[in-house]
Amino acid sequence: MPRQFHLVLLSLGLALAGTAWAQQGTPATAPTAKHMHAIDPQQQLDHLTKQLQLTSDQQARILPLLQQRDQQLQSLRNDSSLKPADRRAKAMSIAQDTNQQVDAVLTEPQRAKAKAMREKAMERMEERRGQHMPASSGSSGAHP
Repeated sequence: MPRQFHLVLLSLGLALAGTAWAQQGTPATAPTAKHMHAIDPQQQLDHLTKQLQLTSDQQARILPLLQQRDQQLQSLRNDSSLKPADRRAKAMSIAQDTNQQVDAVLTEPQRAKAKAMREKAMERMEERRGQHMPASSGSSGAHP
């Protein structure tokens, strides 16, 4: 479950703003727990607009969703009373809710492309994560 959470959370951030980071020269590293959300909602909207050809109406409906998610994640980061597992679960819930709300604004072809973008972002994240982990860590507990 924790791996799934990381994939969902990171795919959200990467899918919405992966190329925005690259275009700005920001290092292509996966966000850590301290940086659950590092990209400005307006930058994410600009990226989505470019990739999905959003209409002005869609942009006006999606920006508040991204801003709300940003505020929720900021509050979550500031809540020191939560255990790390609870914080991850809440962040995953926020990410999933935002994805669903954004998808509801999109047309079917846009939803399909957004899904593909998320999947590609997950693949990139897994590749990066694999580069940072020792080769033996993934298989050490797999044998009966």
